[in-house]
Amino acid sequence: MTGDLEREDGNGPLWHQIFCEGHPALLKQHRLHRILPSPPRCRLCLVPFAGIGGWVMRRRGKAPSSRNPHFCNACDGFLDSFPGGAEVTMPVLFVDVRQSTDWAAHHAPAEVSARINGFLDHAARAITDQDGFLMAFYGDCIVAVWPPGFCGPQNASKALMAARALRGPIPGGVAAGVAVNHGPVYISTVRAAKGLFRDVSIFGVEVNKTARLAALAAPGQALASATVLVAAGEDADTATPHDLRGLPDPVLARALV
Repeated sequence: MTGDLEREDGNGPLWHQIFCEGHPALLKQHRLHRILPSPPRCRLCLVPFAGIGGWVMRRRGKAPSSRNPHFCNACDGFLDSFPGGAEVTMPVLFVDVRQSTDWAAHHAPAEVSARINGFLDHAARAITDQDGFLMAFYGDCIVAVWPPGFCGPQNASKALMAARALRGPIPGGVAAGVAVNHGPVYISTVRAAKGLFRDVSIFGVEVNKTARLAALAAPGQALASATVLVAAGEDADTATPHDLRGLPDPVLARALV
């Protein structure tokens, strides 16, 4: 349907190499772009859009795409030329603000905007400081992943460090429920408006598990599934079953400390 996001398939080997193994050309760009300030950055090649790094990249012809500012113009061209996706096992993290509707009912819209923007900035830094790949901002919720092709073999440990950094009060008095999980995820391009808009999104039951765990987390709490704890080499023996809405089987998880 026009206006609805539709998952795209195809170019599986290339997408698997980029997100699971790491494409040599892209990894070379990552090493260069990470040392240049500053965020926000292209979601694929990490080219900086702000600061001196952004100025340098603009001089080299790289700037935010006019169609999708999450990607640079070069990577937007890649998504056009090679739409598709692949299944990749990796960590997924959800951060969801608590009581935002009630807070908004008692404050001016400008105050709500400032509060949420402060939360998004803080959370995005905590995620990107651990090499996380920001997937989406849904109002007062952030979704991130750690593809091994971007983040290396320590991706599960990095995801847990980001989750721990997001526990407790967030500047501005924001409290969020946090969850981190690990498992097979289908990452792919999605399109809308008859192909005029193209982005990257994630699909699968592990995504749903993470969202449900985040909804279950108490304000200021971060829940980690047993699968991500095992992947990071941490103790999973104290994980307990959690019944999650819409899922037939309980999920083993524990609160991070």
